Amino acid sequence: MAKDKQTSMPVFQGRAPGVNKYGQIDLMQWTPKVVTKAASYTVLASESGTIFVTTGATAAVDFTLPAITDGPWYYMFICGADFNMNVSSATADTLVTFNDLAADDIGYETSSMKIGGAVIAVSDATSAFGCFLTTGGHVQTVTVNS
Repeated sequence: MAKDKQTSMPVFQGRAPGVNKYGQIDLMQWTPKVVTKAASYTVLASESGTIFVTTGATAAVDFTLPAITDGPWYYMFICGADFNMNVSSATADTLVTFNDLAADDIGYETSSMKIGGAVIAVSDATSAFGCFLTTGGHVQTVTVNS
């Protein structure tokens, strides 16, 4: 068994022991939970860290966030169908987003500007933030309702 010259660790088939073919330690690798929702859904605080996608939806999908005080929590929502996708705060006027300290919800509702849109929602248990992402340099219209 050869030794790696940089680490002096034994090398097996070009890899250090316990490392998979991608150079990762399987037991220490984090993979987010990805869940498909094709209908409106109230998100649970216990699902923090989940990525929700709307692939296969046949109508608008509305996600309602948990109470801010149930935080901290973190979610990502990705619009995977050509139907409206909205992310709403559990309590009206409490979602902080682009240029709005008291929004009710944010989402993708504009025709031909929905697919691929994404929202990251975060709570530190005192505030909730909704940050929208757009795809690769294209401008998508995001709807903010107050």
